[in-house]
Amino acid sequence: MDLEIGRICKLDEVVINRIAAGEVVQRPCNAIKELVENSIDAKSDSITVSVDDGGLKMLQITDSGHGIRKEDLGIVCERFTTSKLKTFSDLRSINTHGFRGEALASISHVSFVTIQTKTAYDKCAWVGHYKDGKLHPKKPGASAEPKPCAGNTGTTITA
Repeated sequence: MDLEIGRICKLDEVVINRIAAGEVVQRPCNAIKELVENSIDAKSDSITVSVDDGGLKMLQITDSGHGIRKEDLGIVCERFTTSKLKTFSDLRSINTHGFRGEALASISHVSFVTIQTKTAYDKCAWVGHYKDGKLHPKKPGASAEPKPCAGNTGTTITA
């Protein structure tokens, strides 16, 4: 009997993140649920959901919540980044819908993501584009850094 035993190897980080994304976001409705929960946690009193082809071509969540600070846009789509807890003991008093910091990361590993956001303290809104958890230039050769833009207080996430 000719039995070949596969060699054990460490998976590439992109592969790991895409597998993890599949566990969090199995269908567009899962992504919408996660993003709407983020909007609720951001104290939004208005949330708009738009989809194209059932969310397979595009999904967009726009809210009137507190927005994301410009300083946080660089890491907002990385795994396990959250504003909802800082230490393990914070889990005892968590009172939000989500807290793990996986939704945006997972979505950005299976889709291109654009985040436009403005806090009440900002003079303008900011827009960033993401791929595989990181800021990504909108066009090849362009800067990946968030850009100022017009916008209302709150956040719009498009995938």
